[in-house]
Amino acid sequence: MKINNFEEFKKEFGYIIDNTWYPRVTKICEIKSKPGLYYFYAEAPNFKEATSKKIKAADEGKIIHEIVESFIQRRQIIVPPEYEGIKKAFEEFLRNHSFFSKEDWLEKKTVHFLHRYAGTFDIIGELDGHFSLIDIKTSSSIYEDYRLQTSAYFMALNEEGFFRNDKGRKIPLLKPLEKRYVLRINQKKICERCGAVMKIRKMGSKIEGGDAFCDHRFGEVLGEWELKDFDNVEEDFKAFLGCKTLWEWEYRDYLKEIGYLD
Repeated sequence: MKINNFEEFKKEFGYIIDNTWYPRVTKICEIKSKPGLYYFYAEAPNFKEATSKKIKAADEGKIIHEIVESFIQRRQIIVPPEYEGIKKAFEEFLRNHSFFSKEDWLEKKTVHFLHRYAGTFDIIGELDGHFSLIDIKTSSSIYEDYRLQTSAYFMALNEEGFFRNDKGRKIPLLKPLEKRYVLRINQKKICERCGAVMKIRKMGSKIEGGDAFCDHRFGEVLGEWELKDFDNVEEDFKAFLGCKTLWEWEYRDYLKEIGYLD
């Protein structure tokens, strides 16, 4: 990422909490090589097109988070027709799992004072009898890299014992988190002739499987969801701290100017 100035770095790469600047979990995790991202750029016609698709994917992610949050908040919203599959996916997830969360547990900041980082988690709640951290993803798969991000939130919440509401006030954690999950939500259509699956994305739909020579006739939009329980949080957290050390080295000049590093 091109950084134009010091103030831009502070804003894009961190949060100010209690008058102290902390780097963001997501920015720290970006230091790790992501082979899947290389394939994404390689398949794009050019860099500009790839960047445009990434922006569309981010916008789509925000809308999907809004739909999920509306369910949790029991808030009525009009789901755009092009996202009807997302609504179906989350409704199916709720039918298959015992789940409870509330507005106070959605998209809140957490900070780890000892290891000096901060981040915004998606959801905490009771899932199948366990007090859990749940991260919503809209990617085509659940990647191992997500272990780093979720371990950072999990450890910050459990070791500090609180998170921040939208006004910055400390909210005590109800009890220690027991599990962490990634819930991947997407939508698809299935060809009625050959069974090919069209993965529907704003950044560009993709057809997988089936007969390459079929004159596809795709059916209605369906929901698609996958829930993964990540174990070994301590091991993943060690890896996250390793990423953080490398990230600090990469941006050491900015971090020294901020006063984060000596």
